[in-house]
Amino acid sequence: MSAEQTQGAGEAVAEPMTQLDYAQDRLEERDSGVASVAALLSGLGAGLGVLSVYFAPMILGFVAIGAAILGLAIAGDRDRFAKIALMIAVVGWLAGSIIAVFTGASPLSLKMG
Repeated sequence: MSAEQTQGAGEAVAEPMTQLDYAQDRLEERDSGVASVAALLSGLGAGLGVLSVYFAPMILGFVAIGAAILGLAIAGDRDRFAKIALMIAVVGWLAGSIIAVFTGASPLSLKMG
């Protein structure tokens, strides 16, 4: 059927959508490259924050917090995951530091002296 043809009730038949029309009308907008980098940095920060509870909190914790802060700075105020990743990194660093102080050692920690 073409756009000129009518259905039984006298209504005009709409033209079929092209792939480009479908993509513009129906699909969600893709993330930009900057948003993807911010999400990756936030994910790295959250993952390292969890690892810093047990492994070398002073090294991994600071790297986790740095990555999460960079992810939050790039994402800006509009990304909730970046804020959550920063909280996970800070809590992981803090918990790992407290555990390392009370147990006297942490696996993979640097030995001074």
